[in-house]
Amino acid sequence: MFSSLRTKLTLSMLITSLAAISVMALVSPLLLEQRFEDLTRQEQLNRLTGLIQNFKQQHSNWGTAESAAALAAQMSLARSSSDDTKTTQTALRSVILDQPLPAYAVADQNGHIFIGAGEFQPGGQLPATALRKATPLSQNNEILGYALKTDTTNLNSHDRTYLVTLSKSMLIGAAAGLIITLLLSLTMGRQLIKHLRNLTRAAMEMSKGNLDQQVTIKGDDEVAILAREFNRMCQELQNTYAELTASNETIKAQAEAMQELSLRDELTSLHNRRYFNQQFRLMHHQAIRYGDALTLALGDIDHFKLINDRYSHQIGDAVLKQLAQLMMEEVRESDVLARYGGEEFVLLMPQTSKEQAEGLLNRIRTKVENWPWEKVCKGLSVTISFGLSDQLQKDMGHSMLVEADNKLYQAKDQGRNRVCV
Repeated sequence: MFSSLRTKLTLSMLITSLAAISVMALVSPLLLEQRFEDLTRQEQLNRLTGLIQNFKQQHSNWGTAESAAALAAQMSLARSSSDDTKTTQTALRSVILDQPLPAYAVADQNGHIFIGAGEFQPGGQLPATALRKATPLSQNNEILGYALKTDTTNLNSHDRTYLVTLSKSMLIGAAAGLIITLLLSLTMGRQLIKHLRNLTRAAMEMSKGNLDQQVTIKGDDEVAILAREFNRMCQELQNTYAELTASNETIKAQAEAMQELSLRDELTSLHNRRYFNQQFRLMHHQAIRYGDALTLALGDIDHFKLINDRYSHQIGDAVLKQLAQLMMEEVRESDVLARYGGEEFVLLMPQTSKEQAEGLLNRIRTKVENWPWEKVCKGLSVTISFGLSDQLQKDMGHSMLVEADNKLYQAKDQGRNRVCV
């Protein structure tokens, strides 16, 4: 991919350079030739103006056909004169010999032709339409004559040699520029591809979830700016991800705490009746399916109403909390102990026979009876009674609850502080 991109970049820069150099090589000579032609034309017009001015100073009848004919005769003589001709004739020779003929038909201000060109010959008259197209030859805001261009101005040999030499120099410079551009394209393209490769690798790592990406690129060009923006976005994404992770953990912990609170009794910290119902349905179903033993016990604090009435509800709450602690010290991790009602508790014991469950409940009952309740309140004594059931029937555990409740009432009727099975 990067090799193809490097090739495209190099070719693009090379084609652009070739186009620019080709345009320069084609247009520049034409512009130079036009410029030389304009300069030559202006120089010739200036000489013609000077020639007329000199002639006018010597002949007061300038503007007549006779004066135009006289000037034409002098110019004809200047073409055939030798190098030792008088100054005026030398000036005429300068004009004539340097003039790139045929180019201009020149006439005085009244249209009398003294330099012929094209269809206009010396001694003739420029028509009004030609005069309107002609270039005025003026000095000090005075029109001395007109020059009508009849053909393309031809450059002299010196100018043409200079123009050819300059054109060759430009072509050589263009070729050198092309070579330099190609080298620069290769160098810059390689460097650019390197930076783009680093950016692409970092972006691919980000797509995999690795947000800790930083690209090192020096400079102030567009690629460096892109790299800095990429690094900034990576850092912001990383920070945002960290914040979201921390927020999710907090929300998760809060949700778990809320879930736990919803399944816990606030006073005793035991599981509540809702949690027991969930676990009972699950354990009862598994015991039925796999033929495992399951024992259920309902416990109730003896004479708890009297405790509240005699010692206050605060003492009653303290009794509930302490009794829950004593029970938790005896049950196993696999057992489910919950507060079932006001002073009523339920204990679910999976894979436990009735005899094993009875032994556990008697240990709890004895421990409760023998605990020094005087620490809670002077004269206070607390006992608990249990009803036990291990009857598994396909009725979602309803029969076990009914039997355990009946056994609990039986324990109450038999004098309390006992386990009935």
